[in-house]
Amino acid sequence: MNQSASPHTPPQWPLAPPTLVRSDGVERRANSRCLRFWQELAGGRRFPSRAAVTREAAGDLWDHLFIVEATPIPADYRFVMAGAVLQAALGSDPTNVKVSEALPGGMGTRTLFLHQAAVGLKGPVDDAAKWTRADGTEILYRSILLPLSDNGETVNALLGAFSFRPVVAPGS
Repeated sequence: MNQSASPHTPPQWPLAPPTLVRSDGVERRANSRCLRFWQELAGGRRFPSRAAVTREAAGDLWDHLFIVEATPIPADYRFVMAGAVLQAALGSDPTNVKVSEALPGGMGTRTLFLHQAAVGLKGPVDDAAKWTRADGTEILYRSILLPLSDNGETVNALLGAFSFRPVVAPGS
């Protein structure tokens, strides 16, 4: 039997995570849910548009989402929307702040590199890492970046999902 993909099968991006489903059939991971949401919004197109990403369309995923404007100069990429989960991890709202300035320590530079990769590859990029807040709390996080395009060709924004778990330092 031929196992090749049909012409209607969307491309499998090497940096995209597999869809993870719990035994009860309900997907809980924000990254996997966001990837599925992005694919549904795209329909038959290569990318969904930024305008398609709405609170109504996202439902209970909305708090995990963020949108980054992708400009011709990557150093100018900025958050244009940040959900409650990213805000809670950062301790502030990064909306209208440059990506390189919104994240603590060297995380902005590292994250900006991943944003550039998603724009350049025109495909999903998955990330998992950690940073330490000024109060000593370590933030373990997962994120996914998904390209958006208003003209179907040029990536002009990134849809992201973010989830995290705080780990309080011993003795704190």
